[in-house]
Parts: sequence; structure tokens; C-alpha cells
Amino acid sequence: MASSRQVLNDGKGVVTTTMKALLMLSYASLQSIDDVLPFYNHLFHGNIPSVDTLKAAKKRFQSIGVADPLGSVTARQALAMERRLNPFGGERIKVYQATKHTSPFVHETVQQMVEDGVTELYAFPTSPLYSRTGTAAYHQSVRKALEASGANIPVVEINHWHSYPGIAEAISLRLRTALQWLSIESRSEATVLFTAHSQPGVSEVNNEFIQAFTELAEAVATRADCGKWLLAYRSAGPAPQKWLRPDVLAMIEKVAEDGGKAVVVCDLLSLTENVEAIFDCRIHCRMKAEECGLEFVSTEFLNDSADYIDTLVELIHERMEQSKERKN
Repeated sequence: MASSRQVLNDGKGVVTTTMKALLMLSYASLQSIDDVLPFYNHLFHGNIPSVDTLKAAKKRFQSIGVADPLGSVTARQALAMERRLNPFGGERIKVYQATKHTSPFVHETVQQMVEDGVTELYAFPTSPLYSRTGTAAYHQSVRKALEASGANIPVVEINHWHSYPGIAEAISLRLRTALQWLSIESRSEATVLFTAHSQPGVSEVNNEFIQAFTELAEAVATRADCGKWLLAYRSAGPAPQKWLRPDVLAMIEKVAEDGGKAVVVCDLLSLTENVEAIFDCRIHCRMKAEECGLEFVSTEFLNDSADYIDTLVELIHERMEQSKERKN
């Protein structure tokens, strides 16, 4: 891979070397089925999962018939983005990856960036909706890792990118495709359920997440010319912990009770395919819809599709230019 260093002369005889880096932050990246144990061990804060829990987890990963897509697709996204980012402005930009629950962990990647001589860092959580447990936690991990390393690397945190127009356009294209897939008899009586992984706590402490979720749903629905849509959440944890509601499975039941004929599930948080979202949005929602006598379809994940990657590159380049303007 080409060097990301650039030598600059300030006009006064002082030569500096710069190296810009984009850090993609995601949930996990399992490379082998053997990674399930350390993944769950970290997920459970160092507690070794029970034999039954581990067996069920392995079965779930193996049931989709491919390697963990969150790991493989995110790696391709990083490669594609690095290839597309570098032509902009002639500056070389290196893309790194770090994950929350598997290696490479944030502190590992930050150490690598320090050793590589990174001088400017752009931190990019790969979920579009800002949350306390997701986006904010990722950025906090980066700040702590940099502090621990002793490196003085300025960081630009890329947040609130759900509002970038190309994101809603890419999702709406998949939503239009899903709606068109429904039978003509059911299409006019279909309800779109925009969903996202639920967040712990009551609504008042998740206002920023709910606002972003609502804004993105409205933008996607408008572009897809979608008349009937609702918000719902998935993957809520067990009681007594409070989680955001309503649950997507309960909303499927409500659509049936209200006389609907079909549901389309469109997730707005997991834009990259992953095992949890596959089961929540496709398998469990499909089973519930069939139980309720509803026609069902879900939207495709954006993954490493050309329109999505091009949009992310435009977004990141725009944020980099804004950062440069603020400095000047």
C-alpha cells in the first residue's frame, strides 16, 4: 500500500511531514468461528459464557452459511474507501479499522497509527445514528487510547452523518425495490417499519438518538414516496433494564390487527450486514409476519455497494475540507 506521508514546506524553510488517517470504528470483526468465544467473553465483560450460550452463538453464526459479514464487509469498505479517498486533493489518506469487542481493539489500532506516524486523525463510527453507547463510546475510547499513548494527534470526530443526503438516497433505493417486490394486491396496504437496535434507558436520555432515527426515517420515506411508515426498535435487552420501545415484533402484530396486508422492515442503524441484524430484521420479523398472515420483505443492507461507498467518501472528504477551513 502506498505511503500516506506528505512532506510540506511552510515557505520559511521549515519542512514537516503530515499523515492523515481515517479510523473506521465498528462493533466487531470475527475472522474465524473460533473467535466466537473471545468475542462473547469480551461482550460479557470478561465472564466466560456458558456452554449452552456459546453453542447457540456458534450455531447462529454458522447458520447464515458465510463468514461473519460484519468483519468481511467492513474490511472491504475500508479498502474501497482508501482507494477512493486518495485521489482527492493529492493528499494520501490511510484507512484503519478498530472494533469494540474483537481485535483490532481501539487501543491496538491507535498504537499502530502512532507508530506509523499519523499526524491527523478522523474518527468515523460506522453506524449513522448518534448514540451514547455507540458513537459517544467509540469516540471516548479513541480519546483514552491517544491519552494513554502520549501522542498529540488532533482528532476530528465525524458525527451526525445520518443527515447527509446520499445516505437517505441509498437506503430509499433499497426501500423502493422492496416495496416493488410485494404483490400488487398487498402493495397499497403495506406498512414500512423503520427499525434500529434499541437503546438502554428511557426516551429522555436518548433524545439525540431518537431525533436522528426520526430524521433519517422521514428522509428515506420521502424519497421512496412511502405513505405508511412507523418507527420500531429491535434487540432490546431483558428486564428490569428499560429499553426504547415499541418493539418491532409487537408493531408487526399491530399492523395485522389494523387490517394491513404487508410489512417492509428497513433497518436504519445497521447499514452493514451482521448476524444479529439478519436474525432480527429478516428471520424473526419474517416468522412473525407469517404468523400474523402478512406478506413480508426486508430491505437489503448497503454493505460495500458502489453508491454507498461513493457517498461515504464524499461525506468524509467534505468533513475534511470543513476541518481545514476551520483551521485556516
